[in-house]
Amino acid sequence: MQRKIKIINIVFFFLIFVSFIALFLFLKFPSLLNNSFQIKHVIIEGVKKSNKSEIENNVTDFTDNLIGLNFNSIKEIVESSEWVKRASIRKILPSTLIINVIENDPYAIYLQEGKSFLIDIDGTIITEINLDNYENELLFVKGENSPELLEQLIRDISIVFPNLIQNLDELEFIEKRRWNLKLNNKLLVKLPDENIQHSLKNLKQLFKDQEVMQSNIIEIDLRIQGRAAIKVLDGEIKYGIDEI
Repeated sequence: MQRKIKIINIVFFFLIFVSFIALFLFLKFPSLLNNSFQIKHVIIEGVKKSNKSEIENNVTDFTDNLIGLNFNSIKEIVESSEWVKRASIRKILPSTLIINVIENDPYAIYLQEGKSFLIDIDGTIITEINLDNYENELLFVKGENSPELLEQLIRDISIVFPNLIQNLDELEFIEKRRWNLKLNNKLLVKLPDENIQHSLKNLKQLFKDQEVMQSNIIEIDLRIQGRAAIKVLDGEIKYGIDEI
C-alpha cells in the first residue's frame, strides 16, 4: 500500500515539474506557444455553392493561431460570404479549425432598378445574377420592401390556399402597402392592404366555384373587403368552350 502511495506521489510531482518547465518555456519563448497551435487544417462542412478557398483565406488572414481564438469574429467573417446564412465554429487542438456552414437557399429573384438578385425566403439578398444566363425557374419579386415581407405572404398563402403556390409567377408589393399576384397563366390577383388570409379564403372559393384557371378571367380585384371584381378578356366568362 505504501509503495503504491509512493508511486502516486512520484507521478504527481513529476507532472508538476513538467508543467513548470512547460510554463517557463512558454513564458521565456512565447513564440513556442504560437507555433504549437498554428492553424494547419481548416475543415469547411456544408458548402455547396460558397467559395471554400475564399472562406479559408479570410479566416487565416484574420488569425493563424487557435490560442485566444475569437469565435464571434471568425463567425462574422464566415457569414460575410454571400452564400453563407449561418456558421458555427469549433477547434480541435493543436491545429485544426472546423467550420460548419448553412447556406442560403434561393427562393425567388428580386428585381430592383434593372438588376436581378437571388433572395432567400426570409428576404436575405444572396447575390446578383444575370437573368440571361440563369436557368432555374424561380418566382419573381418586385417592389420596395418586398423581400422583407415575402416570407409572411408565402406563409399566409401556404396556410389558406397552398395549391396557389405552384401557380405563382410574380409578386409585386405595391406602394409599400399591399401585394399583386401574377400567376403563370397571366391572371392578376390584387390583394387588399389588410386581412390577407380572409381574402385568400375568398380567392380559394372563387377558384373552386368559377374554375378560374380554366376560364378567360384575367384579373381578380380583392382590394375591397367582401367583394371580388372580375375582369375578363371579353364580355362573358368562358370555361373552355362553354360560356355563361
